[in-house]
Amino acid sequence: MAGIEREPAEVRIPRAALDAMGAALSVRTVAMRTWPDGIEWMYPLGTWEQPHLEVALMPGGDEVWLRMSTDRSSVAVWTIQQWWDFAGELPGATPPG
Repeated sequence: MAGIEREPAEVRIPRAALDAMGAALSVRTVAMRTWPDGIEWMYPLGTWEQPHLEVALMPGGDEVWLRMSTDRSSVAVWTIQQWWDFAGELPGATPPG
């Protein structure tokens, strides 16, 4: 995405945060917040006041960015295939497309 530079970073995502995001996606209870840079970040509804995983689908559909609310300066980058693999393992998931 133009104007956004990433440096390699280690992002520690606790299993509980990943599980909470997976549960929220499986029952479609995610909320969204748009950051000043225009990126929309999804997070499990009702977790804003707690440490939580935030996920952004990048324009073009090539990448998914993940970050913890406790360290928004570090971003993990997944390929769209990694994202579909994760989402495909959720209860009640349907295969893409």
